[in-house]
Amino acid sequence: MVTLRFSAGKKDKIRPGDILGALTKEAGLPANLIGKIDIAALYACVAIHRGAIDKAFQYFQNGKLKGRKVLVRVLRWLGGAIFITIIIPITLRFLK
Repeated sequence: MVTLRFSAGKKDKIRPGDILGALTKEAGLPANLIGKIDIAALYACVAIHRGAIDKAFQYFQNGKLKGRKVLVRVLRWLGGAIFITIIIPITLRFLK
């Protein structure tokens, strides 16, 4: 599993169902390839099977999450407590 981090969270009124719906209905991923979804105040994280990452990124390059384009990052585990963040510049988050 690989973790995707979205630049939208509770303050943007994002719910786990919004992310699950975008990935299953709109991006066409099977639900069994999607793991835990965590929503924080300013960001959301979702675990996705490694084989489905490319399809998820293709969707978020043109697609939206709850009507807005979001910035998506991949968090990768390097061992211990170290994470690196790879920024995928899909779009900038719209300011309200």
